[in-house]
Amino acid sequence: MESTIISNNPVESRYGDSKFFGLFALFITFIVFGGFALNWLSNPSHLGRVTLWTGMHGGFSAAWYLLLLTQIKLASKGNYSTHKIFGKLSVFLVLGILLTGSIMAYEFYHRLAGFGVFNPEDAQARLRAGSFLGGAFLQWLIFLVLYVLGILNIKNPAHHKRFMIAAAIQMMPEGLNRVIHLLSIPGYSMFLFMFSVYLILMFYDWKVHGRLYASTALSFVLFCLLVLTMHTIFKWQAWGDWSVKMISSI
Repeated sequence: MESTIISNNPVESRYGDSKFFGLFALFITFIVFGGFALNWLSNPSHLGRVTLWTGMHGGFSAAWYLLLLTQIKLASKGNYSTHKIFGKLSVFLVLGILLTGSIMAYEFYHRLAGFGVFNPEDAQARLRAGSFLGGAFLQWLIFLVLYVLGILNIKNPAHHKRFMIAAAIQMMPEGLNRVIHLLSIPGYSMFLFMFSVYLILMFYDWKVHGRLYASTALSFVLFCLLVLTMHTIFKWQAWGDWSVKMISSI
């Protein structure tokens, strides 16, 4: 079956993959960047709330997406020496994303705690805070795991690029949730959209390569784990109480 689906011309197959993944990564980047752009255009006053750490986090994240597009382009042209050099740069960008993101979340929590939204004396507020903190840090943890898996599979291009694409999908909520908010549609629409993005990737692999790659399957399972955890554990009062206690002690 697989031999009837896969192109007999390896050059043609590689070109098709490069074109698909290039457009796929461009679409993901457009959604993320577009979410922030629409939010700022609709609410220009929000730009005044951007702190140093928020700006740095946004800068590192934007650079990482642009680097992803560049890496796909370099690989498609066979320029692997430059691809390897830029790959080392991605390590610093990922560390920057995680460090500034953690500080940003810490600042955001204390700002909302001051407004009473995350009031540590209110059980419901602690529940909201726990949901925010759990979702944010688990999202970044899974992003890190997918990135590391991509690095570990650097000698296997098929898995390497799928793990890197999955890492990009994992960070989509940072821009996508702003679109969801502006359109005033249910929050679960974000997860349905990301689910659809994974379906497109899996459909492409099945249609073109006649298989579902383990790297994509594992990435999808981790995404489902995030969704499940956000709708179970992170909505428990015990989690909210514990997470608020932990962040308040820092």
